[in-house]
Amino acid sequence: MMSVAPQQDMDHPEQPDVSVSIVSYNTCDFLRACLNSLQARANEGEATLEIIVADNGSTDGSREMVQNEFPGVRLVDTGGNIGYGRGNNAGLEHARGRYFLIFNSDAETPPGALAALLKFLDATPRAGVAGAQLISPDGSLQTSWDEVPTLFDILCEQLYIPRKRRQDKSKDGEAFEVPWICGASLMVRSEVFREVDGFDPAYFMYFEDTDLCVRIRKAGHPVFFVPAARVKHHLGASSGRDWQLRARMIVAYNQSRFTFFSNNRGRIDGALVKLYTVTGAALRLMAWSIIALLRPARRDQVRLFAKTLADTVRMKPHVHGIS
Repeated sequence: MMSVAPQQDMDHPEQPDVSVSIVSYNTCDFLRACLNSLQARANEGEATLEIIVADNGSTDGSREMVQNEFPGVRLVDTGGNIGYGRGNNAGLEHARGRYFLIFNSDAETPPGALAALLKFLDATPRAGVAGAQLISPDGSLQTSWDEVPTLFDILCEQLYIPRKRRQDKSKDGEAFEVPWICGASLMVRSEVFREVDGFDPAYFMYFEDTDLCVRIRKAGHPVFFVPAARVKHHLGASSGRDWQLRARMIVAYNQSRFTFFSNNRGRIDGALVKLYTVTGAALRLMAWSIIALLRPARRDQVRLFAKTLADTVRMKPHVHGIS
């Protein structure tokens, strides 16, 4: 059962510039830094913000931290770990902003990032989505947009065939159209988000941002990358290192990719994606089994890919279902 924590007086105008949706799952310290950065940008006048945290059943004190340290933030209890897309749908259900910012709990907004996205969308009425350049803590650039994957891309990945990455098309930092934007920092017009019914809950995690952008583009609203907006992203704060969790994450990725191809390209392409993925998992299992004979410390990799192979074989596509 979803419940919303009471929101204290935030002195916000009737319609804020941006409703920020942050899905939280056991990232308390990162979430605190995220909220502090957003509050700082609001205090500096970059934008008027409605900040919403959709908590997916955290057990690390995240919920209590938000209630005690950020009383002006609206806290939505989703009732459990319902996934990234559904968590954002829950958070944004009653949001009031002109724009919605989908924002990771392990991301932070340096000065100027929000202003750059707002300025671009205000000046480009035809744009449906604008995304930021994600920056690692060490200053290196992260992949913030990409092409929609093809069957050949997946085949090459599973067979370890190198593929040339897409090139940065930016000239002098100007914004340009892209197929999809990473959901760690994605600003979308509120009316466009509602027009396509938000994230498809068929995706638990991974590919929900790709699917959202594909549907927004099909509805006639281009997606843009805005390199002038630079957002710090710690990358993978909700993930862990034990082999069982890694196996679940690999399987979740495989499942979402299978669902994406089945729903957007048809059953035949979906079946080919499953075939390629099962083949790749089997090859990795065989390779690590041989390595583990010589290096017993690598047995966790055997367990990892045995679990991945078994669960990938059982995959079924999740059909479109908008909450």
